[in-house]
Amino acid sequence: MTTYGKAGVNIALGDICSKIMSDAADKTFANRKSMIKVLEKKGLHRIIAVSMGNVKLMLNSDGIGTKVEFAERTGRHDTMAYDLFAMLCDDAVRFGAEPVALSNVLDVNSLDKEAVRGLAKGMANAAKDAGVAVVSGEIAELGKRVGGYGKYNYNWGGTVLSIVRKELGGDGIRPGNSIVALKEKGVRSNGISLVRRIMESAYGPEWHRKKAGAKTLGEQALMPSKIYTRAALDTLPFAEAIVHVTGGGIPGKLGRLLSSKKCGAEITNPFAPCKLMLHCQELGKVKDAEAYRAWNMGQGMLIITPNPEKVISLSSKRKISAKEIGKITKQPGITIVSRGYYSQGKTLHFNR
Repeated sequence: MTTYGKAGVNIALGDICSKIMSDAADKTFANRKSMIKVLEKKGLHRIIAVSMGNVKLMLNSDGIGTKVEFAERTGRHDTMAYDLFAMLCDDAVRFGAEPVALSNVLDVNSLDKEAVRGLAKGMANAAKDAGVAVVSGEIAELGKRVGGYGKYNYNWGGTVLSIVRKELGGDGIRPGNSIVALKEKGVRSNGISLVRRIMESAYGPEWHRKKAGAKTLGEQALMPSKIYTRAALDTLPFAEAIVHVTGGGIPGKLGRLLSSKKCGAEITNPFAPCKLMLHCQELGKVKDAEAYRAWNMGQGMLIITPNPEKVISLSSKRKISAKEIGKITKQPGITIVSRGYYSQGKTLHFNR
């Protein structure tokens, strides 16, 4: 059986290392204690109040990790910005913050004008989807310090500045609240190392060229992340909490939120995962419980709300598929009626 850990990703160690950096960052706020006050802290994400008026600002940073390899393999770079902006802006909106301005850093092994043109085209389109302005950036040519597939390799990360519109700490979550999922058709930018390991083990180093239906496996893997930012902002008046389903999947991200509220969730009608995830499960013998911890499995964002009809309607207006997939429960822990490859229709149990 292939697991996320065997693919080289240690989630527990990642949490420990994040805490080390977070603790060091905490000490730096003394440098500007007369100007900045931390209102709320969640890991490396902080909601801060600036001394100039009552504006509450938030900064968060992220990147697209090893998903760039899919662009390197297919030679198509105009979708990568969707993955970057989704990781940045959708992470901000889960705190009730509206992304405004974004800065990015593109590290390359060497410059390739056509590839950069593709990245730039995608950046302009993704920024429009997210409703943000790209106000600064840097391209750094680093030679052998950056590696990957083929001749042109890069890493792409950024930071987004947001204005807090409604502080979402989950304090209003109650048993009986609905869980509305926003559909994701691809793998987003999480669990990529596991996908790559399975594909290469099954089909060899040129796995991306293999046809699987109308598209190659590389084209399927490249599916850009859906940016939910505008739809999520529309639903803020009706949301008690927003969960961005990234690393750790539903059990990790939703579980972390609900454990602090001493309640749980029963998910009975989730969206189905994309075909690539099911194929990865089959090839790598990735059991459903492990798959739900590694990937989004069809749900890119969860909105906890007492008014699911309104959330679904507003999402639909943004051309995002949404549906009620479950409820908040008094009983701690999370149950999911699986849509995975091995246990379709069976209930999976997750406890934190």
